[in-house]
Amino acid sequence: MAKRVNVNFSDEVYAELAEIAKERGVTLSDVLRDAVTLEKYVADTKKQGGRLLVEREGETRELLVR
Repeated sequence: MAKRVNVNFSDEVYAELAEIAKERGVTLSDVLRDAVTLEKYVADTKKQGGRLLVEREGETRELLVR
């Protein structure tokens, strides 16, 4: 069963969410669902002692998160 949540965002954050949704051709809710899924993955990876690596232009860096 789905739950409804009301959230307030600053104008800047809302604009970022809207831009991401538009670029991907999805809804704001889809973007937020994906963000929660990613946050859960990051938290689980850290909890299990893993590291998050980002590769761009042939260079790999560790992603440091709180």
